[in-house]
Amino acid sequence: MLSELDKAIVVNTFRGREDICAHDFRPMDKEITIEDYRTLHLTGNTCVGFYVMRKDNTVHCSCVDFDNHDDDPNPQWREDAQAVFNFLEQEGYTPTAEVSSSGSGAHIWLFFEDPIPAWLIRKFWKGVAEKVGQKFKEIYPRQDKLSGKGLGNLVRLPYWNKSKFVDVNESWEELERFTPTWTYRSEIEASCVRFGTSLVPPSEDEYGLPGEIASMIKNQESRLYRKWHRMFDDSFDGDRSTSASVFYIACELVYQRVHTDVIKSTLRHWCEKEGYEKGGNDVWLSTVINNAYDSVRNRLSSESEQSSETVVDCANVFLKSVGANHYFGSGIAAVDYSIDGVGPGEVAIIAARPGHGKSALALQWLIYQAQNNVNCLMLNAEMSAREIGRRVVMNGFPEDEQYWEENKNEIMAKIEDYWKDKGKLFYRPVGSIEDVETNIKSYVENNGVQLVAVDYLQLLRSSTSSGRYETVTEISQRIKGCARDYNIGILALCQVSREVEKRDNVEFQGSDLRESGQLEQDADLILFGWNYGKDNNSDNPRRYDVHIAKRRNGPIKKQKLHLRFESSEQRFY
Repeated sequence: MLSELDKAIVVNTFRGREDICAHDFRPMDKEITIEDYRTLHLTGNTCVGFYVMRKDNTVHCSCVDFDNHDDDPNPQWREDAQAVFNFLEQEGYTPTAEVSSSGSGAHIWLFFEDPIPAWLIRKFWKGVAEKVGQKFKEIYPRQDKLSGKGLGNLVRLPYWNKSKFVDVNESWEELERFTPTWTYRSEIEASCVRFGTSLVPPSEDEYGLPGEIASMIKNQESRLYRKWHRMFDDSFDGDRSTSASVFYIACELVYQRVHTDVIKSTLRHWCEKEGYEKGGNDVWLSTVINNAYDSVRNRLSSESEQSSETVVDCANVFLKSVGANHYFGSGIAAVDYSIDGVGPGEVAIIAARPGHGKSALALQWLIYQAQNNVNCLMLNAEMSAREIGRRVVMNGFPEDEQYWEENKNEIMAKIEDYWKDKGKLFYRPVGSIEDVETNIKSYVENNGVQLVAVDYLQLLRSSTSSGRYETVTEISQRIKGCARDYNIGILALCQVSREVEKRDNVEFQGSDLRESGQLEQDADLILFGWNYGKDNNSDNPRRYDVHIAKRRNGPIKKQKLHLRFESSEQRFY
């Protein structure tokens, strides 16, 4: 436990904005006091934080952030933080390492007795990143200067939740005392010179951006003004908000018919200004811009439709569509009664813990539709063609290995005869979201595929994203784009968090989807599955519950369904 002296040292060291602090992430017009830290923060009652940037755009402390979102037992963030810590020591600094409040990340801190310009320490950290061969996801402060409309970025004081000071050279053991060492501006400048980093501050103008862009940025009536100047700084939420802001800016520039090259240079500049390293990735920027063009096209189309219709017209359009909507049902009576199925342009998420039947449910769904002359596609990042084939055989021939071995030719003949006049069910292995998009485009255009299953989203990679949260967010958005662009139904399989297993009663909510809240937002339909056969103590090992958590485009007639799962057939009833 921190001594009273230690508490005073922490509060005196972690200094930021002079006139404002934060209690539970809400700005307070007051300084942080030792009493706040002792009675509120350290007791776990109220999180106390500070805004790194002072009013004059200087800082008393600065850090780089290393996070892990993968639940990896040997997370890379430790190695990355260790490398930076050791490099700073070699450079003559005495950094401080803090395990972050989540326990799955770290901050490497430097402290300054006299405040130094934010732009200078940011240039220093970028030089360090180059020397150690890393790209820092987050540097605090995140801006060279404040826009005048926000407070900059908020950082929690140490010792909130799992936060603690550690010795990275001693197996990350907690330090007994917090003893900060001051770093001086002259040392930072000397290092920048050694790194080959310019000591010239950023220009005070609009960084050479074209006049049309500068005008929009300066105009307070402009739709671009708010996002550009970060008026939500006081509630800024890391890379998620940053990515959203980049996309928003891209959409607005596309809407204003700005040339693509100008859009790219503008986004790159904004990312550099905000300390968002992905802005240097041309592939990522191109993807953002392409998505912005798609979004704006839909927006313009929607605006056109709305402007040409009265409410009477809208009512007439609706009534004409009643009874004409086509849904791809599962063939499972209880499921189809409750939700009809997944419609063209919709994404249905099937979510469950590993081994709890999500692949079996999706495959049965596809088989049923193929039997009804709908061409379907299974994109799988987990199972081989052999495993998919095994499940197809089990679906029609629930026997054992010996029977299959002795009757291979007969079984194959029956399967071929059965599928002769049916729709096609295609299978392709995938490893990335780019593979998914390529295969969907090919099979829709060449084979008339109408229903696709992707098994499963968290296993997919992305060439334009690194962190798992950001990757899954991007994958979710691109899956939704495929459903909309090709007017197909997509069954997107997902894992749910382990927290579900800790509950006395198995109940699900949208936030149980692992690694990204975007999944819940993009989905038109969400089904959670729970296989009671996985519980050795279950009095009904064939019981399988389906919880319907969301249906965007219609009612849910029954929210919780009790099915029977025959494992020998890999079928639900």
